Amino acid sequence: MSSDAPRFVTGETVTLLTEIHAAERIHEIGSRARVLSDHGAVVVLHCHGAEAEIVTCPRDHVAPVTPPRTRAARATAALRPATA
Repeated sequence: MSSDAPRFVTGETVTLLTEIHAAERIHEIGSRARVLSDHGAVVVLHCHGAEAEIVTCPRDHVAPVTPPRTRAARATAALRPATA
């Protein structure tokens, strides 16, 4: 990992890129978590959901949540009957 990688901001929502094993639970890929602190190579997270808990993991196991993209309006073409 490069040292110039941007750090996560406390309170930022991230997505897990790998399974995180913590205590007796496994937090699945794609789960969301909130950053509690960023210690460089390690990030402290509060995992969301019914099985919420605080975990630590390498920073390359998480990625920032990207905002949903809005879909461009499609041009609607008039439907023509098929010709035989």
